[in-house]
Amino acid sequence: MHSVYQILAAILIGTSIGACLSKRDIVLMLGSLAGIALGVVALFLPSWPPLAVGAAVFLIAQTMQRDAKTRA
Repeated sequence: MHSVYQILAAILIGTSIGACLSKRDIVLMLGSLAGIALGVVALFLPSWPPLAVGAAVFLIAQTMQRDAKTRA
């Protein structure tokens, strides 16, 4: 089961790095950095809570970015 967590953590890290490198605002960058940090924790620990929290934070940051763009 740990290998499944590692694969999902690697996907979260890769997606977060891609979002962090794009030209966006500070909310997306902070959400991406949190996703990277929690993904790295989930990569080395056989535990799913850091992975779930990292994915949730990343997705919330994506949603906040999308809402801010439609308001402008």
